[in-house]
Amino acid sequence: MSIPKLTEEQKSKLRLLEPSLKIAAARRDLEECKKLTDYIQNILRPTGHETRLMQSKNWMFETAMEVGEIDYAINGFSDVRQKVAKSTRLYLEATALLAICHLRKRDLYRAKPYMVEALRCEKNIRSENGRSEFKVSLAKRFDEEALLASIATNESEFMDLDKIQSDAAKLIQTKHEDEILEMLGANVPEFALDFVERVHAESKNLLTYEETLRLPSPATFHQKKKLGKGVLSAFQTVIWQSLCDKESEVYKMWFTNGLQAVLDKKYLTGAIVSSLAGLKIGIYAIAVYLTSLLIKIGIETFCSVYQPHNLMALRR
Repeated sequence: MSIPKLTEEQKSKLRLLEPSLKIAAARRDLEECKKLTDYIQNILRPTGHETRLMQSKNWMFETAMEVGEIDYAINGFSDVRQKVAKSTRLYLEATALLAICHLRKRDLYRAKPYMVEALRCEKNIRSENGRSEFKVSLAKRFDEEALLASIATNESEFMDLDKIQSDAAKLIQTKHEDEILEMLGANVPEFALDFVERVHAESKNLLTYEETLRLPSPATFHQKKKLGKGVLSAFQTVIWQSLCDKESEVYKMWFTNGLQAVLDKKYLTGAIVSSLAGLKIGIYAIAVYLTSLLIKIGIETFCSVYQPHNLMALRR
């Protein structure tokens, strides 16, 4: 049975709901995402527009992943994979994000099959150049996720936003950017790098020789400054939307009233601490180093230089 075209009423409602869902996702507001996705489901499901509904579900489940609701996200992405064709971009998105969910749990055994499936992606991306670009970007993302997972902890230090900002200000006055990056890299324990290297090796096995040359060398995992830069680069994926989306409070405040207004409102530090909490990274020093680096770099530079690769094509 063919699926009917969307009615004008459906289109009108979706023009409001779908952008609102993306804004809620950027703000990491899972409850709002759930509410909006329910509205979208009530509009699309009765007329059989399941694929478009799954696109919204991917947004919601990715938000769940970002705020630390990993098991909920895993169940959701698994459901999406069952409801869309294996040749679709949606299926590829759900598969790659499912791999990332398991990496965040430091479970390479469960992540591996989804990593393999996502990195093969022959049916989803038919252009050879496009597929190669995607594979390299996704392999880098897997490295970054492994790095973030390696500094996750079961215990969280107390995060006082005022003190974080104060300590970050002192750091900015006494340290160069390279020194702060080295200090950030020093917070990655040596024993945890084994997980990063194993994830890197799994991805590398699925790439051509030319593609592997575009990946960072495993040797960089043991150089503190480069490791710190790797943590900052990995962190961009989870913080970029909070800072750089034109609808975000931080973006509006920084460009309208300047850095001091952002610091007065604790928007920047709050966004960093919230993102770290979602990753279960409760290390106070890391919050200080990231805050100081983002202030030094500046939001305009960060938003342009550190924009994450649009790997999953999640319609951002």
